[in-house]
Parts: sequence; C-alpha cells; structure tokens
Amino acid sequence: MDMTKEIMNKWYEAMEKNKISVQPKASTILGTVLSQYKIEPKEEQKDIWSEFLTITGGQFAEWYDSLSKEEMKTFHKQREKAKKSFHSKGKELLKG
Repeated sequence: MDMTKEIMNKWYEAMEKNKISVQPKASTILGTVLSQYKIEPKEEQKDIWSEFLTITGGQFAEWYDSLSKEEMKTFHKQREKAKKSFHSKGKELLKG
C-alpha cells in the first residue's frame, strides 16, 4: 500500500490548520522522496493488561502462549506492579 498520498494529504491539512504554506516545488520534492520508501502504518500496540483482565481462566494458557517476548515482559511488569499495589494496601489473599 503506497502511503505517500495519504501522508502528503495529512501534511497539507496540518499546514492549512497552522496557516503555513510551501512552494509547490517543495511539495513535489517531498512526494518524490517519500515515494522511494516503503512506508507502512504503525501497528497498534495491544493493551496487554486490559486483555489479561478480560480473559477467563480457561483461556489464559492459549492467550499467554500467543504473546511475543516483549508482550510477556510487559505482562509480568504489570503483574508485579499490581501485586505491589495490592500488598501495599495491607491486603493479602486468603489461603486455605
């Protein structure tokens, strides 16, 4: 998917909102330079912790196995943060 046209249109819109203009030749040069690159939209980052809070126990193993290494790190950091927050409030899980 060629993103050059979309990027250029967003650029024009941003300039218009800020009451900025450029010489037409500058726009042509920018379009030419951008067309030499394969530009793709960024992937949306998943909210790992929100996903975790919505899955059921039976889905956990499959969900966890589907995480990338980076997502696993994020999950474990969030889990530790939640544990510390829970214990700092003087609460403990009942055992028995």
